Amino acid sequence: MMNHLEEWYDYEQMAIKALTVIMTLFFAGIALHEFDIGNPLSDFVYQYYLNPIIGESTGDSGYNMVNTMTYGIVLAMFAVALSGWLRHLGIDGSDMTLLALLPFVLWAALGEVVEDAQMFGEVLSAWFVSPGVHFQTAGWVVLSGAAGYSIINNNDNSISKYDRVNTISTVLISSQFLIYGISISGSNTVESNQIDLTLFAIFGILGALTPIWLKDIGEFFDDLQRTVYFTGVGGSLVLFGGLASYMSWAPSDQLNFWPVVVVIGLPIVVAYFMIQQGRESSMKLASLGIVAGVLPPGMTEDDYLASESEEKDLIESLRLKATMAYPVAFLPVAGQLLDGLATYIGIDFFPYSEKHVVSAAVIDLFDTAATFAVLKLIIGGIILWFYSLANFEHRQQHLRLLIGLALMVVGMAPGLRDVGRLMLGV
Repeated sequence: MMNHLEEWYDYEQMAIKALTVIMTLFFAGIALHEFDIGNPLSDFVYQYYLNPIIGESTGDSGYNMVNTMTYGIVLAMFAVALSGWLRHLGIDGSDMTLLALLPFVLWAALGEVVEDAQMFGEVLSAWFVSPGVHFQTAGWVVLSGAAGYSIINNNDNSISKYDRVNTISTVLISSQFLIYGISISGSNTVESNQIDLTLFAIFGILGALTPIWLKDIGEFFDDLQRTVYFTGVGGSLVLFGGLASYMSWAPSDQLNFWPVVVVIGLPIVVAYFMIQQGRESSMKLASLGIVAGVLPPGMTEDDYLASESEEKDLIESLRLKATMAYPVAFLPVAGQLLDGLATYIGIDFFPYSEKHVVSAAVIDLFDTAATFAVLKLIIGGIILWFYSLANFEHRQQHLRLLIGLALMVVGMAPGLRDVGRLMLGV
């Protein structure tokens, strides 16, 4: 009999098949274009997807309704499909995996800001334009995750797994330092302005040493999570080093630091408040081996709703507060607020405009980006409400995690990118 963790849900299989069809059509369109074969598929792919990305790197283009809807649908299907693969691989489905992935949200945002400052060479520049930057981010996550997975499943005791994690993480971070360092040092912006890259080198070295100075925090993760976490933190320091060098060169009247305090400070306060409110309830449930919203093995949501027990009564009495302390809830809420504040300040206080078609429509409704900030705050409340009510089967833990990750990324990543641009004045 098959282990229930190995069974595929119908919706997971449908998502995998749909993604396969979409990717086949996408690359077929590119291939036909490269062979100079005129066809509607290539025209569609380039008009709505590739040309906006290529144009964005020069500030000429952006999002349209077609690619915006497609990205949202593909992101949802990717989360569903990936949840099944992670379950099959036996990857930890707890919130600790989400925390391990958090640095890569910052990584993606920092990479975009470095590109906005035109500090990358021509070859790498296009790879840091959304949505392409997220595929590159996923590449580093998969690479570091695969390395961590191999460490977990390697029974060779000649070298400790702790040392292997540190070595592989350092190699991956150093690879980023080398790859992006070559591109940044050879960019037109750096060469023409003779920007001193000493700070870039310092932060790059600090990044490579991440497994050493973050070893205490790393103890909270398993080997796979540690590898991903260290690589994300170290890589973020490498990219931040590029921004630090730029800031050391840029005129002081071009830099703006107060938006950073507001845009990042307020979401941190909100997240801290949520954690404090829910800590006691979450710990009480955790002492019983319970995570609010995650059902015991073999139990369906219908079974849970029809059940009556003292344990269920306890869960229901604590789940709202307990949910507030879960990273899968407070991180997306903070991310949505961060995005809303960054957009509000950037448009109403600085000469920026909104390029996403749906967001622009919301802002134009009352001719102020404050409406967008309010909408994002409401979305944050909906996210908390959803997680406080949703029940996930035991083998749906990865789906629960990836939904939270997706909601966090779509808010936090663009928000961090926006505040980074505000800080540099680019």
